[in-house]
Amino acid sequence: MLETTAIVAISGVPILAAVALWCWSWDRVHVRVRSGVGDDRTAAEMFLRVLRTAKESVVIQDDGNGVEGTVFKDERVINAIREQLEERKALKIRCIFSDRKALALVKCLGTEYPGRFQAFYRRGRGPIGDVHYEIADGGALGHLSVQGRRQRERSFKVLDCTQAATRTRRSVFGKYLRQFERDLAMAE
Repeated sequence: MLETTAIVAISGVPILAAVALWCWSWDRVHVRVRSGVGDDRTAAEMFLRVLRTAKESVVIQDDGNGVEGTVFKDERVINAIREQLEERKALKIRCIFSDRKALALVKCLGTEYPGRFQAFYRRGRGPIGDVHYEIADGGALGHLSVQGRRQRERSFKVLDCTQAATRTRRSVFGKYLRQFERDLAMAE
């Protein structure tokens, strides 16, 4: 009897482990990933997609420098943000920039939508490993890009978790959202 119980218990461990692993990872099939290399126009399109998805929040981590072609000087982007803030009264956008350049985006939207559009400035180093990002609604959709300082071309990844569970969104974007909150607590 004791031997039978031990055999059943031992053989059940891999089955339980497999079931636990399946339960933990099953929702990943709902995460759609697109990656590639893009330019300023591509970056603006990705940003607009994230913005249009957002119902409650967008967090932005970027250099925020005023280089030519930057998303944050693009009138189309500024107008789209304004439209979304008008349509979605609960929407809040928070930005952390590394550079203290006078961006038109910060000047006009910060004045027009105080408390709903906020820009902060990092102390010290730049974004996590030079990763810039925009993330909607705590991980519903995010655009991550990697580029050298003042480079026009960048590698990007769009992670669409709109069909995924909250825990999957946290798993995919948690590292960036936690870093954003830490940086925000130290920002000026």
